[in-house]
Amino acid sequence: MKPWLYTSLLINVLGIALALFAVHRLGGWKYTWLKLQRQTAGLYHHRVQHFENLDDKPGAIIFLGDSQTEQAEWHEFFGDHPAVLNRGISGDFAQGVLDRLAEVLRHKPAKIFLLIGVNDLVFGSSIQDIEAVYSQIVANIRASSPQTELYLQSLIPVNNHLRKSGTNNDNIADLNQRIEAIAHAYALPFVDIGTPMKDAEGNLSERFTEDGLHLNGLGYQVWKNEIKKFIP
Repeated sequence: MKPWLYTSLLINVLGIALALFAVHRLGGWKYTWLKLQRQTAGLYHHRVQHFENLDDKPGAIIFLGDSQTEQAEWHEFFGDHPAVLNRGISGDFAQGVLDRLAEVLRHKPAKIFLLIGVNDLVFGSSIQDIEAVYSQIVANIRASSPQTELYLQSLIPVNNHLRKSGTNNDNIADLNQRIEAIAHAYALPFVDIGTPMKDAEGNLSERFTEDGLHLNGLGYQVWKNEIKKFIP
């Protein structure tokens, strides 16, 4: 076999190996496909447009974040008086939340429960960059809607033994410390929803998840119990 054929074969094998490693890092074929879908504008913009065409709900309680927020039935947990609005968007990033704050704040919400940042970590944003955008989110809410009670919730740990999430709990702990510092700087409540969901190793307990990142029904019950004291 000619040397150039050996070289070509070696390059192809290395390319396949790198592709398989990347798929593994993203959590398998199913999750790789789902994450690649996030690169299209559809999901985010469809949800934002839907929100924008709904009626104003003055004094609403709003849950704001990504898929971890979106997948909970908050209105069934806490009722409709005042209105409870779910403003979670699967796959959203801190910048995405910042970009859609106008729709959230048009309701002049009584309370906002914010949870964002894990997708930024998964896709490799630096913790410093996430912190900067997060700080801007908080600053904009405080400036535009000072009457709103804003609750900064901790990121939830992951469990990479169940499925590789793309980040780790050291990064999550670091970002949580920075979010807590932002809360202190603005005299806001920092609500640690993650610690009650940890196992003995500090991972998201298998009791509360099937994929190591998102919560099952028991996980959402824990979340509810951690915040119900803030909701009348």
